[in-house]
Amino acid sequence: DGLANELKNRQQFLDLIRYVFEIKARGPTMDVAVTHVGRRQLSPELDGLVLIHNLNCVACHKSNVEQPYDISNKAPNLKWSANWLRPQYIARFIAAPPAVKPATSMPGMLEHLDEASRKESAEAITHYLLSTADNQFETQPIDIEAVPRGADLFHTVGCVACHSPRDNSASEQPLDDSIRLGDLTSKYNVTGLATFLENPHAVRPSGRMPKMQLTHWEAQDIANFLLQNSTADAPHYKFDSGLAQKGELLFSELKCAACHTDLAEPNPQAASRLSLGQLGIDDGCLSDKVGNWPNFQLKAREKESIRAALQSYPSKLSESDQIAVSLKSFNCIACHDRDDFGGVTPIRNPHFQTTNMNLGDQGRIPPTLTGVGAKLRPKWMRDVLVNGRTIRPYMKTRMPQYGEENVGHLVELFQRTDKLSDTEFATFDDQKEMRKLGLEMAGNKGLNCVACHTYKYKLSDTMPAVDLTEMAERLEKDWFHQYMLAPQKFSPNTVMPSFWPGGVAIRKDIAGNPAFQVEALWQYLIDGRQAGTPSGVVRKPLEIVVGDEAQMLRRRYPGIGKRGIGVGYPGGVNLAFDAEQMRLAMIWKGKFVDPVGVWTGQGSGNVRPLGKAINLPKGPELDDVTDPWLVDESRPPRHHFKGYVLDEVRRPTFMYVFENVEVQEFFSPVVGDESNETRLRRTVTLSSTEGRDGLSFRVASAKQLVDEDNGLYSFGKELKIRIISDQSAQIVDVADGKQLRILVDLV
Repeated sequence: DGLANELKNRQQFLDLIRYVFEIKARGPTMDVAVTHVGRRQLSPELDGLVLIHNLNCVACHKSNVEQPYDISNKAPNLKWSANWLRPQYIARFIAAPPAVKPATSMPGMLEHLDEASRKESAEAITHYLLSTADNQFETQPIDIEAVPRGADLFHTVGCVACHSPRDNSASEQPLDDSIRLGDLTSKYNVTGLATFLENPHAVRPSGRMPKMQLTHWEAQDIANFLLQNSTADAPHYKFDSGLAQKGELLFSELKCAACHTDLAEPNPQAASRLSLGQLGIDDGCLSDKVGNWPNFQLKAREKESIRAALQSYPSKLSESDQIAVSLKSFNCIACHDRDDFGGVTPIRNPHFQTTNMNLGDQGRIPPTLTGVGAKLRPKWMRDVLVNGRTIRPYMKTRMPQYGEENVGHLVELFQRTDKLSDTEFATFDDQKEMRKLGLEMAGNKGLNCVACHTYKYKLSDTMPAVDLTEMAERLEKDWFHQYMLAPQKFSPNTVMPSFWPGGVAIRKDIAGNPAFQVEALWQYLIDGRQAGTPSGVVRKPLEIVVGDEAQMLRRRYPGIGKRGIGVGYPGGVNLAFDAEQMRLAMIWKGKFVDPVGVWTGQGSGNVRPLGKAINLPKGPELDDVTDPWLVDESRPPRHHFKGYVLDEVRRPTFMYVFENVEVQEFFSPVVGDESNETRLRRTVTLSSTEGRDGLSFRVASAKQLVDEDNGLYSFGKELKIRIISDQSAQIVDVADGKQLRILVDLV
């Protein structure tokens, strides 16, 4: 939905139609798996167990479940909080946690007190926390330039998988099942929030807030975006040592150390050590009464789930249930589905993005976890879960890192739980010959795997699918064999074609039956980075030769996109015109172009200029002097390309309109009188029946621009331009240097 509205040109339209045809050809089996959202829910008992983990009930009660790992949600590090959080926020939060941060796992510990006493106690505990800090809270100014970068990162790296998206002013746009962040501006300064985002496990060791693999500067950008509405100064919070002493006593009396263990060792006798199975299902935290116990302000549904878990509390969970509880506890199901459980919901689907639409949903939706233990080798799975390894650079959503101690147990659980049916592998006598056959099959004269797959980090021009040379290191052999023979069985929405539909090889000219051909590919792939280079990865250059007439090639050019129009002129001068943004985008001398990038594979590569190109600025050259279009990668809304006409030697005149102004641009090679060098002459004709003033035509830009008199201008050491016009040119300062403009009024 909505994809058609994002199409920019004819080629993208054709790519979409091709993909729709392929989906139709696969038949009605798609209907059972077209949605990526699981319909299965956890039982009330398991859902209650997740709540018990997330509320850290085992801080006060013994667990009845036998398991070698601990996924309870440990409380945040209070020393860190005292150093980086606004003291006023800490005091308000301690006094009434759910009111300050809805759905927080921090219970109200002062509910049994009147409002004045709650406030006084919260202030005292805050001063105690401040007594442990060595940093005084101070606000920092917002970096305005970082705000849009942070907005883009927040909405692409995966933050909105759990949290609500935000508008340009960072106001939450609530979505169902979002984890509320509360008022961040009253809680953090830029440095504190950036420090947290860069390494959240230093504050919250249980991994409920995962590391999003942000660099220091990315964390700074997101912090500036989220805090853009912060007040300039924070009122000074004067420390009171007397209150701190009182707060330390309260900290002990309220048994805060049962959860927050960084300030004091928990006293086993201080908290109730009744096991969870011994608890009354209507007492204490689960009652509707206010007393000297934590108040989590649980919803009725949550209480019923916890009661269900307590009434039928198992001594040992099945391995499948252990996996499901872990996936729900860490909210892995916001991105992944497993056995019809979880997955990207329709309302969040648009926030999962890709750098390559040709991959379809595979390029933007995280992969299913169904059968993942039978798919991935243990070492690779651990690298992904613990070390942040990734093979999908085209997917903007990043794989979060939860920490070895929190999710490391999933590797063995997946491996023990997920099994495939037996696979019958082909036998062979000569491994060297099998690898040679596999190499040929991977190339463009075989099955053309390199048309879509990356090879040794060299991206394919069509779609940068997962790297061929990591396949054998990553995948289990039997899974690879079964997947290759029936890709849609494992991934119904995959764009991976089947080369052996119905168990029949479509390439009869390749030796062997389907099992033999798949085995040959595997034998080739087990060489990994040492595997030979398939034909088609390194393309032999071509050249479009210019004779007595101009030559044109309309395709994608570097920095231009698919609406580039290259023109090679006799005499060895060349240009590329951008019909998307109505500009001269590139000029160079010498030979014209190498078109191999767009004439092989599926034609999604770039035309390569055969000379050192001078790149000119993006954005339309003709615009309003006072209200220009804010340049980005899209099409300017007030400019419209009208095509071109050719003269007798096939030189184009480009035509476009800006509002009511018609523009024609003609280029021709001219031989200089003295130097005998071929130069490029550009003639720009503007006309309007209604008249139009306040026009500006950008000639060129450079860091160094020198007026050499008589209409001659030098742009660095590479380009000289002479203006021959009744209109006067002027040099203006711009953000990255200087720009030469011609101001025009049409009357």
